[in-house]
Parts: sequence; structure tokens; C-alpha cells
Amino acid sequence: MKQDHPHFTLARTLWSAVADGDAEALGLLLAEDVIWRAIGRNPLAGIYHGPDEVLDYLARIGEAADDFSSSLENIYVNDEGAVLFYSVSASRMGKSLETDFITRLTVRHAVVVETLQGPVEQRENDEFWS
Repeated sequence: MKQDHPHFTLARTLWSAVADGDAEALGLLLAEDVIWRAIGRNPLAGIYHGPDEVLDYLARIGEAADDFSSSLENIYVNDEGAVLFYSVSASRMGKSLETDFITRLTVRHAVVVETLQGPVEQRENDEFWS
């Protein structure tokens, strides 16, 4: 971790905005043409273009889960962006999910231009959201 690196600050601020449901703050961190990739084979997986689609995707996660929590474990940064490691606990329709996730952020001009997000346990995640 390079906590004094600007990408660390951006990643931490993005994490807080998502966790707090702060759409306005999150919108300021995303490029107008941001591409957000959520890998998997479930109804929430896909490629989202632009801040509005990303915000809608994140809202759908909250709406689909009966209970959802996440805990940031670590952030690694370099001059191209950041990687966030975090754990997720969720329940919905009598099912539960406990898995770790990784999200890679590509940063240009102090905003996120692309993400790649995926769980460590892809099959379990897909079954949970399907």
C-alpha cells in the first residue's frame, strides 16, 4: 500500500462512496465514458457504460439482496490505477454468500476510466445472484 499515492486516495474515496450509497460523490470519480465490467454468468454480470449505468448496477445489487455487507481488506496502487481486495457477505431468497472480491481500477486524469470486478469464488457468486 502506498497510502500517499493519489490512486490510493481515489480508490479509498470510491470505496467509501459505494459503501455509503453516495451517488454524487461516486459520479465525480468516474469518467463520463467509464466502462465497468462485472464478470460472471448471473443477471447482474455485464459491462456497464457511463456513470448512470454503473450507478444503476450498484443500486440493483442492493435491491436484489436481503442483506449485503462488504469489508475492504487492502488497496494496492501503481501509476496506472489501483486494485481493491474486499470480502462480501450477503443473503437473498434463503441463500447466503461469503466470498472475496477483487476490483481493478484503471485511472486516467484523476478519474476511473475502467474497472474489472470479480469474485474469487465465481460459481458460488453466480449461483447466489441467479
